Amino acid sequence: MSLEWLAALAAAGGTALVEAAATDAWKMARDGYARLFGNGDEDRTRLAESRLDELAVRVESAGPETRAEVRAQALTAWQVRLADLLEERPEAEAELRDLVARIEELVPAAAGQVWIQRNTASDHGTVNAVQYGSQHVHRYPPREPA
Repeated sequence: MSLEWLAALAAAGGTALVEAAATDAWKMARDGYARLFGNGDEDRTRLAESRLDELAVRVESAGPETRAEVRAQALTAWQVRLADLLEERPEAEAELRDLVARIEELVPAAAGQVWIQRNTASDHGTVNAVQYGSQHVHRYPPREPA
């Protein structure tokens, strides 16, 4: 594998991995990358799982305004790890390409994704809305049945 192809595949693999963090695709990505890095060795698999879990925690704990920055910072480290892996084990290329393809199917171009939330008040003019979280509304005192 030429250095250009190795770098390109490591970049694609790193990008797919960090984009999958904190999404519905994470479990599949985490398991696949742990298997890839572990290569059948339990200790290496556990080390990879630990690093992957750290990535997920960092991304999940970042607020929506800093999540892209956290992902960008993590990307470089994962690209280097993947480039080293591919240098040591060129036969891992097919497995990494498969992982990237499966993640890309599950995580559509998140970098260009924009979320828009519109809230319209009606009736009594009250709007309850939340983005990136949960909302619990309790009425005090409870309404009497009509």
